[in-house]
Amino acid sequence: MRRILHILLVLAALTFAVAAGALWWHVYRPMPQLDGSIAVHGLQQGVEVTRDNWGVPHIRASSFQDMVEAQGYVMAQDRLWQMDLMRRLASGDLAEIFGAQALPMDRAYRTLGLRRAAERDVELLDPESRAALDAYARGVNAFIEQHTHRLPLEFSVLHYSPRPWTPADTLVITGYMYETLTNTWRAELDRAKVTELVGPERAKELFSQESKMDHFIVGGDEDAANKKRGAQGDSDDDDDDEIDTQTILKAGLLSPRAVPGPEGALWQSARDWLENSHDELRPGLGSSNWVISGEHTASGKPMLANDTHLELSVPSIWYEVHLTAPGWNVKGFTLPGTPLVIIGHNDRIAWGFTNNGADVQDLYVETFNTANPDEYRVRGQWLKAQIISETIRVKGAPEEQFLVVVTRHGPIVHREGNRAYALRWTALGPGALGYSYNWLGRARNWEEFRGEMKRVWGPGQNAVYADVDGNIGYIMAARVPVRKKGRGEVPVPGDTDDYEWTGYIPFEELPQALNPPGDLIATANARVVGPKYKPYLTDRWEEPFRTARIYDLLRDKQSLRPADFLAVQTDIYSYPHAFLAEQLVAASKSAQPRDPRARQMLKRLSDWSGQAHADDIEPGFLDAAGKELLDLLLEPYLGKDTWRYQWRAVVFLRKTLRERPQRWLPPNFKSYDELLMTAADRAAVDLERATGKKNPAAWTWWRLNALEMMHPIGREGVLRWLLGVTGKPQAGTRYSIRAAEPTVGPSMRFVADLGNWDHSIMVIATGQSGQWGSAHYMDQFSCWYEGKPIEAPFSDAAVAKTTRHRLTLAPAR
Repeated sequence: MRRILHILLVLAALTFAVAAGALWWHVYRPMPQLDGSIAVHGLQQGVEVTRDNWGVPHIRASSFQDMVEAQGYVMAQDRLWQMDLMRRLASGDLAEIFGAQALPMDRAYRTLGLRRAAERDVELLDPESRAALDAYARGVNAFIEQHTHRLPLEFSVLHYSPRPWTPADTLVITGYMYETLTNTWRAELDRAKVTELVGPERAKELFSQESKMDHFIVGGDEDAANKKRGAQGDSDDDDDDEIDTQTILKAGLLSPRAVPGPEGALWQSARDWLENSHDELRPGLGSSNWVISGEHTASGKPMLANDTHLELSVPSIWYEVHLTAPGWNVKGFTLPGTPLVIIGHNDRIAWGFTNNGADVQDLYVETFNTANPDEYRVRGQWLKAQIISETIRVKGAPEEQFLVVVTRHGPIVHREGNRAYALRWTALGPGALGYSYNWLGRARNWEEFRGEMKRVWGPGQNAVYADVDGNIGYIMAARVPVRKKGRGEVPVPGDTDDYEWTGYIPFEELPQALNPPGDLIATANARVVGPKYKPYLTDRWEEPFRTARIYDLLRDKQSLRPADFLAVQTDIYSYPHAFLAEQLVAASKSAQPRDPRARQMLKRLSDWSGQAHADDIEPGFLDAAGKELLDLLLEPYLGKDTWRYQWRAVVFLRKTLRERPQRWLPPNFKSYDELLMTAADRAAVDLERATGKKNPAAWTWWRLNALEMMHPIGREGVLRWLLGVTGKPQAGTRYSIRAAEPTVGPSMRFVADLGNWDHSIMVIATGQSGQWGSAHYMDQFSCWYEGKPIEAPFSDAAVAKTTRHRLTLAPAR
């Protein structure tokens, strides 16, 4: 027995030693050097990189080129695999590392052609932009070359090495974010189908953009005041489609000749996204931002806030950095794989973004020749389509040859019977990816900020602005098409010129405001332009509830501080749920649900505060009841395809419940009260099915809306728990300012205090490092989750106090 015990102990020790050695080899050996000195080819002079106690790098260089190259090196230290994954995703190169299961995603991105557009646009860059991307690529490649045999864990798990970084890789990541924030073509298909089924009159109500809770920034009663300040004015022309043709930026038709030439779990979600035809702009994506004048702050200077609601992942989609060089002193958030800062502040101005939703995609129904499938009809004649052969490398399998068909409008992205749908999209236009929001950090005032914004193609963003001189402002900048006919809400005929783009809305006619009345500007993806604003941006606005709540919490407030803004960012009140609670309680006075659990829930609703706490059972019941109510209203027309209606559905529902028109009451119901009680009954059944529990006490909100923040290769088994966050209770709903859905939420929080930059707040959902063994892998999560601030030092003195590491990047001989 002693011998057996001795052998077992030896085996256990050996097993532990092997496991520890493997852990060190794959996890800790690749950790980047943070102190001392490293020689980097391409640098002209030494660059100092200090990191604070959150791992945020502060890069100080003697020239702009050295600053950007150092940023590339440092970002590769923390996020190399994420950078590689993003460029592969947008390029359609995932099957090369994940195998055949990634082919559906690869085919989708090869069809869009973001890689082709990026490689074309690199050649169209102005010298300054090209030099910046070259410098950034040099920095990334210097890190790759020095760490060929010490790559992050994911490369070891998937058994591959990254190829060298190129400027086109940065542009293709820009294209990926463009696609994330403007991908609406599937919604056009759904809108056409819904309109066909419900008829034009009902469709007009379903797809209305009107809501009394909207807060217009331009195009409402404030326009006269804005015009006096030199911002966007009104047009007296009632024709929405008419713009002075002399001022239109020419779009130019995209002719075929103009287009140059642990695995498995990750791809289930990818396939769902590709195959579900009702999945338009990713549900829940959005953001909140606002800016308030110094009249309402404790410092007497403006304050600005921003939190971007994107898919939550590990590591975070955002990376924090502080960049200093002659002419540059900027701190904020950027995307892995891109240089400079996208959202943040310098020593003079601050800015933040939310998605505007401007409609920059149109579908054209193309007619192909049955006798010659490569030809399609244009103005009564057959024109040969461009056929692009794409080769997709597949891990463990032969290469796949994939053909992309491109018409004068763009690639064929969807086929339905004998119909082929071509996508025209501003992101695919020549030069579209070459200039984005990264250069805003050098602007010093409102006019320079507008000058940088004028160069941006997209994606269309609501930008709020503040400066140390006390100004606050708003700009929506992007190339938004002007259509010859129609608005592109549904697919249009492609064989005629009647629906072509004639140009883009001139920058001067895009929504803008400087120091508007009220001293407060807030956007949260809802409608920002009123009926007096004539150029057509979109009618696909998000629900207005987050915007309305921001105004309600901040209007007329005084002596505001950064902590007050953070409290607003984490507010969990939900207007739609509170409204539906009132409607259900009122209806229960004349009708009652059959299910005793529904009756029990109705009694609780009369005392519910509207705050969606994680342990409450009311939010889940109201969420289910609202969905059932909408289904009951639409099922007579859409049957089981009610999912096709993706619009301002809650606005429609609120309006219907307030006005109670007989035309929308389903014929098998005598009253809206009866309809509401039936929805309550069905909600109880839904919740039992979703939770597996019959008792309403178990229908807590966190069971239905728990946080799932996963690593791409950690979605199954122990890696799910080890690499990410799963099953974490969270408060709020998608309609609260603290937007909370299982996989979508505030990916960062930013509060800029222009009275003292060192008191500004910057938080990301995870941590700076994408390497699991790093102390900064998830160190910001608790502050993000609990709504606590992380102050972002900016002055030399504040940075020095928080410095924990000091690295010198020296020119290599």
